[in-house]
Amino acid sequence: MKKRYNGTQIRSIKAINRFFPHIMPKRPDSVAFSDVRIEMDNALAYLKKINEKRPAADRIKIFDLYLAAIHRLFLERPRLNRFIIGRTYYQRNEHLYFFISKREINDDAEERTIGLNLGPRDDLFKVHKKARAEIRESKTGTEDTSDEKTVELLMKFPRWFVKGFASLMYRLDQSNLMPKSLAVSDSLHGSAYIANLGSFGVKNPPFHHLYDWGDTSLFFCIGTLIKEAVVNQESGEIEVKTIAPMRVTLDERIADGVYFNNCFEVFNDLFQHPEKLELIPEDAKDPYPGVVFKTTKGGRKKHKA
Repeated sequence: MKKRYNGTQIRSIKAINRFFPHIMPKRPDSVAFSDVRIEMDNALAYLKKINEKRPAADRIKIFDLYLAAIHRLFLERPRLNRFIIGRTYYQRNEHLYFFISKREINDDAEERTIGLNLGPRDDLFKVHKKARAEIRESKTGTEDTSDEKTVELLMKFPRWFVKGFASLMYRLDQSNLMPKSLAVSDSLHGSAYIANLGSFGVKNPPFHHLYDWGDTSLFFCIGTLIKEAVVNQESGEIEVKTIAPMRVTLDERIADGVYFNNCFEVFNDLFQHPEKLELIPEDAKDPYPGVVFKTTKGGRKKHKA
């Protein structure tokens, strides 16, 4: 069995699925796209209610809700937390989500990438607490910027050297030999990358590509809330709803179309009934049998984007 620091090799994959990485060896060759439009009226009413008695500095933000829903989705639909590297399937042994934090909302403001490492029992309030702590720290300017300094040093070398170094690191990663110290600070080694473009007022978020570098299988681009005319599927009447447009890019090799469709049904249900995010059932079946999750105290090291 191939050993990897952030995943457990899956031995139960059907032969036809094990064949996919041989005919589609690179992640960009295997992308599928989903245009997800979530009705947010229930979620917004829920946020207003739970924030009534919370101090302004500790209110649950809509992005916290997005994070909690995505995390819950990965808990309930564990195949999303798979990845393929070296033409081998792995079940990730952590829930690690990356996103960008800007100090100010303008074109030239400094960006920091945050890696939020969540546990299997983290509900909405724990997600909120961890996310807000990481975001506050990212805005102080006191975090370690050694990764940026390392890249600045690397880029002082000739292009042939940089090309050779990147190629070597890629090959080492494909063989599970990349130094862990480099991989753990890389935002493309995680469960999902989440781009909250809605915070910048983007109404039509793009579909992002997947990178062959690293092992991230899903990319979420979330737009700002908009009003749309929606046809009620039961009555046939047209209603005006508040919509969160989401563009999801995924590696189609990790699951089939029916599984992905059911994932988005679960995802939508969490926003229609957001109170479900408050608690994780005590009797919830272990969605990751045989996988030992790493225990950490917070997120990965943050670095400049």
